[in-house]
Order: sequence, then C-alpha cells, then structure tokens
Amino acid sequence: MRRIIFWSCSKALNHNFYNACLDLTPLVEPSGNRAVYLDLTGCKIKRGQIKKLTSYTGAHIRIGMAASRLVAHTAAITTCLPSPTRPKNYQLHRWGNAEMIEILPQRDSAFLGSLPLESFLSLDHSQLKKLRRSGFNYVEEIANLPPYELVRLLGGKGLLISEQARGVDPGPVMGLYPPSRIFYQLNFASELDNECSLQQILKQAAVQLAAQLRQKNSTCQQISLELHQDSHKEQGERHLQIGSQDEQVLEHVFKRLAKHIMNAPDQEYQISGLTIALNQLAPLSWSQPDLFSQRFISTPREEKARLNQALLRLEERFPGFLTRGIPIARREQVLSLWDPWRSYTHE
Repeated sequence: MRRIIFWSCSKALNHNFYNACLDLTPLVEPSGNRAVYLDLTGCKIKRGQIKKLTSYTGAHIRIGMAASRLVAHTAAITTCLPSPTRPKNYQLHRWGNAEMIEILPQRDSAFLGSLPLESFLSLDHSQLKKLRRSGFNYVEEIANLPPYELVRLLGGKGLLISEQARGVDPGPVMGLYPPSRIFYQLNFASELDNECSLQQILKQAAVQLAAQLRQKNSTCQQISLELHQDSHKEQGERHLQIGSQDEQVLEHVFKRLAKHIMNAPDQEYQISGLTIALNQLAPLSWSQPDLFSQRFISTPREEKARLNQALLRLEERFPGFLTRGIPIARREQVLSLWDPWRSYTHE
C-alpha cells in the first residue's frame, strides 16, 4: 500500500531539511519553497523519524499522510477536519509546533467524502459554483454520482473529478531533489504480463518527465531504467551525446532499454514496478553559428567521426526513421572527380 506524505510549512524549507528527507526516501518532490511530497512506500519509517525532520524547519508544520497525493495534500491543508466518529477515518498527532493527520488504511475515500466541496482541491471556482447551484455540498455526494452526470455538469474534466472524488489518484511522487536529477518510480497493484501495457506506461512516463525537463529548462544526458520483478531487478542505461528534453526521444530510449532488458535469457513480462532516473541534467542553452570562421580540412578519420556523430544526433532527434546505406566504393569517389553525371559529389 502506498504511503505518501505532504508537508506544509509556514516558512521556506532549507537544504538541510531536503537532505534529511533523502536519508528516508529518494522520492522527494518540492512543491514551491514551503511544501514537499515524500513517497514512503516500502520504507520502514517510525514516527520518531518524522518528528526529527521538523527540527530542521523551526516553523509551524502541518503534515498529511495518505495513500495518494491528493488525499495527503487535502489532509495537510484543510481547516475543517470532520469530527472523529466511528469508524475513524484519521488519527491526529501533535508534538511541538507540528501536527500530522494520518489517514487510516483503506479510509481515503471515506475521509475525502466527509469534507465540504470547498476543501476539494480538484475543483476550481467556476466548477464549485456550478455544483453548489445544483445542490451539492459534500464530496461524497458527487462521488456517488455516475461519471456521465459530472461530465454533463462540468464538461470533459468531469470524468477525472469523478475518479478523484472517490480517492483515486495514481499520480506518482517524482524525485526532483537534488535539482541535478529526476527520479520516477511506479509500483503496480498487479504484475504486468504483456509488452503493450508496459509500452503505454513508458509513454506516459515520457510525457511527464519531458514536462518536468521543460519546466526546468534543462536537457537530460543519461537515462537509467530499472524493471522490478518481485525481489529481482534488472537495469539498463543509455548515455545521450546531446541532451534532450523531447518526449518522443525519451519514449524511444525507454522502450529500447526495456526491450533490451526483457530480451535477456530467462526473462518474462512479470513486472511489479519500474524506476526511471534522469541524470546529468544540463541547462538548455542556444548558440548562434559563426558563418565567417575558416573551415579547416579534416583527416578521413575525423570526417568519419564527424559523420557518426551527426548520424547519432539524427537518430536521437528522429528515432526509428534513420537507416544507413552501402558505403560508396573508392572507384566511385575517384570517378566523381571528373564525371559530372555521377550521383556522388565531392566537397
């Protein structure tokens, strides 16, 4: 079961706090400078370790712990907690200048449904106004509606809001700290047993990671993919000569790495999770070519290396569309010096 924590602090969080979080989990996703998501799934975390983290802030902290990002975030910032009736949906822990709202296992939907619509983070002002005019007051009321009813009321976003109102939020916590890398991890409820499902998941991961790279205005030069099969893990890496932030390039590299891993002997499509790491992030910079610089004559070896580098760049930019032809024979190169009808032109 997933255990996700959302921290909301009254002051800006410092690097000492983030480094202490890295000692607990690699999935640390800052949200602004006063909040952060932590994914503690599979980590043996004691409440004393969480209390120790508050000592690095020196400010008032509210913490939400749940099985999804949405519910954890809602629990941390809501100002109108429902009364703890039986059966209990949450536990409230207080110490010093911090308080933590821990949503009990399998109670995410019940906790979210007991909140008023104003506390539901998925609704904007216009959507909230429409639902209020339709007579809805609590999240549970719209969660019990058929999805097509919310689509009729709220348009295309009604389907997503219907799922989130029932506590369904599979969005992962990405490791965005330190800024020099991006860490993406997914654990599946049931094992994947076919290639098509894995490719769809890798495509979705490429879209989200490319969006993060564009937000950072950075490119990635090293990609690592790790597939989990029960307790066994297989890893593949790819180094990009020129960094990229294009989602098609990332998707192509992810699928090539996955195919390489699964083509190993005694490997089957029984995947319980995956981990993607984008390393060696570099700021995206632009340079203007100098058209007036002198071009020196290079040796055949340098020409071949330059050609291979150009082909590699084209392969990264247009994955799967580039093919190499037969090398031109020496006789054709010599004849092209005086025969204008030869297809090969010599510089």
